[in-house]
Amino acid sequence: MTHKRRSFLRAIGAGSLGLTAAAVTSGTATAATIITIRGGGADIWSAADAFHYYYDAVSGDVDVQVRNTTLENTDPNAKTGIMIRESLDPAAKNVMLRRTPDGKASLQWRPDAGGDTLSTTSGGEDESEVEGGSLEAEWLRLRRSGDIFEAYGSNDGENWTLIADVDAEHVELSDDAYVGLPVTSHNVGTLCTAELRDLTGLEPTANRDIGDVDVAGSVDVEEGVPFVSTGDATDVTATGATVRGELTDLGGAESADCYVEYRKVPTESWTATAARTLEEPGAFSVRLDGLTSRRYYEYRAVIETSDGDRTTGSIRTIGTPGRSNGRTVRNGPRSASHVDLADGFADPAPWLDDDTPIIKITEPTRRQLSAAVGVDGPRLIVFETSGVIDLEEQRLTVVNDELYLAGQTAPSPGITLTHGDLWIDADDCVVQHLRVRPGDANLTEESDWEPDGIRTGDRTENNVIDHCTTTWAVDENLSVGYDTENTTVSNCLIAEPLQDATHHKGDHGYGSLIGNNAENVALAGNVWAHNYDRNPRLKEGNRTVVANNVMYHYRDGAWMDPDTKASIEGNVFRRPVSDQPNVFGDGDAYVADNVLEGGDNPMVGDGITRLDSRPLWPEDLEVLGSDDVVAHNLENVGARPADRTAHDERVLEQLRSGDGSYIDSQEEVGGYPGLKVNRRRLDVPQNGTHAWLRAKARDVE
Repeated sequence: MTHKRRSFLRAIGAGSLGLTAAAVTSGTATAATIITIRGGGADIWSAADAFHYYYDAVSGDVDVQVRNTTLENTDPNAKTGIMIRESLDPAAKNVMLRRTPDGKASLQWRPDAGGDTLSTTSGGEDESEVEGGSLEAEWLRLRRSGDIFEAYGSNDGENWTLIADVDAEHVELSDDAYVGLPVTSHNVGTLCTAELRDLTGLEPTANRDIGDVDVAGSVDVEEGVPFVSTGDATDVTATGATVRGELTDLGGAESADCYVEYRKVPTESWTATAARTLEEPGAFSVRLDGLTSRRYYEYRAVIETSDGDRTTGSIRTIGTPGRSNGRTVRNGPRSASHVDLADGFADPAPWLDDDTPIIKITEPTRRQLSAAVGVDGPRLIVFETSGVIDLEEQRLTVVNDELYLAGQTAPSPGITLTHGDLWIDADDCVVQHLRVRPGDANLTEESDWEPDGIRTGDRTENNVIDHCTTTWAVDENLSVGYDTENTTVSNCLIAEPLQDATHHKGDHGYGSLIGNNAENVALAGNVWAHNYDRNPRLKEGNRTVVANNVMYHYRDGAWMDPDTKASIEGNVFRRPVSDQPNVFGDGDAYVADNVLEGGDNPMVGDGITRLDSRPLWPEDLEVLGSDDVVAHNLENVGARPADRTAHDERVLEQLRSGDGSYIDSQEEVGGYPGLKVNRRRLDVPQNGTHAWLRAKARDVE
C-alpha cells in the first residue's frame, strides 16, 4: 500500500500570514508541523531588541507550549523561545522564556519600555526556582494568568519544571499583547535558524523583523514532515560511545533509513554510520568506535525516508575521557615573570586534569574558535595554527564554565583576535598568551561599534587573564565585571585604546574598569600605556590589589570610587599629562612604595583615606620593589614576550624612550596586523597536562 503524503511548504517573508484549517486546529499546530524561523539581530536584551518574530495579537490569558528541536549556534547567546510583548516597538516591555544553543532555558523580562532587561541568570536571580537560573529543556511553556507569568521547561513535554514566575511588581503588561516565537542570532548580519514543533495555545498570523536586524528574517511552515530526535549517549569510553535516536514521525512515507552523523569539535564535516531501516516510529542506537580519547564530539540522528526526505535531529555533544585513571599532578615551572598566574586571588583552572577534553584549533577562523569556546563542559583549547582570527565585528563570548584558552600552544607568531572582543561570562576560566585588537573596523560613530578588548562578565568568579595583550578597544581595553569574585589580571599589556573613534560619548580612550562590588581582584605585573583614563578605575564597593604595574602616558591614574578598599603598592607612574594626583577619588587605600617619573603630581589625592596596613592581599604574591618594576615589566608583559609582534614591541619601546601619543584609529600606527599562518602538530600528553601547559607558557615567556 502506498501512502499519499499530505505535505506543502510555505516560504513566508516579512508580512502577514494566514494559516489554513489543515495547519491549525483550535489554535494548535498539528503534531507533524515544523516551524522554521530565521532571525538576525544583535540580541533580545538591554534596552531594545533586534530579532524576527512569528506572532499573533492576543488579549488576556495565554498558555503556550512549543518544542525547540534545533537552534543554530550563531553565537552562544542566540535565542528562541516564547515571548509576550506589549508592542512591536524594539524597546517594548516584554516577558520571554528563552532557549540558547546550549539547550538551557531561562526567563527574561523588561520591566519598563526602553529600560534594562533582567533575567533569572542576570539581575533577577532571586526569582529563579532552579539552580543557576536556567534549566536544560527542549519543551518550553509560558503561561499568563492575569498579571502573573509562569515559565516552565521539560524534556518530555509531560513533566514540567517551574523555572520562574514574575508578577506586576516585576513587569506589568497590558491585556492586549503580541504573543509569539522570536529568534535572534546575536550576530549582526547573520541569520540564525531555529526549528520548532508541537506548538499549542497559539495560532501565529504574522511575522516581521523587530529592530535593526541588518538581514531580513523569514518563516517556513512545513506540514506532514518526518521527524527524528537525537537521544542521549551511554557507555562512553576513551574510544567509543553508544548514541541513540528516535524516529517519531514518518511523515507519510513507508519507511526511513536511520543513522547517526558525528564529528570532532571544531571540524565542519560529518561522518555517517551505517543505516538501519524502520517501517514505523521507534528508537534506534549506534555504537561509535574509533574515537580519540580526551576529545569532544558532536552527533545527531538522521533519517532518509523512502519518498526522498532527509531530516536531522538536534546536535548533542559528548566528551571522551582520558586514560589517567584519576592520576593528576599539578606541577610544572613557574612563569618567567616574578608574578605567576597562580599568585593572585583566583585558583587557575582547579578542574583541569589528565582527563579534561582537548579541542584543537587547526585553522585561524572565527567558526572554529567559536565552536570550541561554546562547548558546555570543561575544555582545554590548544592551537595547531598561528595567525589572525577575524571576529567579523562580533563579540566572542564564553558562556560555559571551565575553559582554558591556551594561546601559548600556538606556533610562532601566536594568535591575534581582531574586529571584535572577548567576554568571559563564565566561571573558572583561564586565558593566556592571546592578543585582542578590536579596532574601529572602519565603521562610523553611527554604527554603535563600542567593543572592549577583554572583559569578565558580571557575577563571574575565579577567572585568570594572564600574559595577554589588549589594544585598540573603543570602550575599555581590559575590564573586570560587576559583583565578581576572585579575579586575577597579570602580566598584561593594556595599551592604545582608540581615543576618538566610534564611541557614542566621543573621547573614550580608557584602560580598565573594575566593576561595582568586585571582590578580591588582583592587578599585578601589568603595563597600562597610552590610556587617557582608568588606569585603572575602581568602581564603588570593590576590593582590589594594584601591585607592580606601570602606568604610562595618562591623564587619570588609579581612580577610586566611594566604599572602595585597595592595596596599591610597588607601582610606577610615568609621563602623566595632567596635574591630577596619581591615586585619587574617595576610597580607602594602603599606598606604599609607588613612584612617579616625569611629573610632579601628588601621589595621593586629598579624598583618599590612607590606611596603615593592607586591607587585602593574595597569600602567594610577593611584591617587587618599585625600582625593579619598569625593567621587569618591559621584559615580561603581554602575549608571548619571547615572541613579540611588531605592535607590542613598538608600544614597549615608547615606554622605554618616553615617546608615543594617543590614537583615534589603528590606521595611525600601521593598521590591523597580518600574521603568518604556521601550522604544527600538537601531541598533548596523556599524563602531566598541567606541567605541559606551564612548560609551553615558559617557552614563549
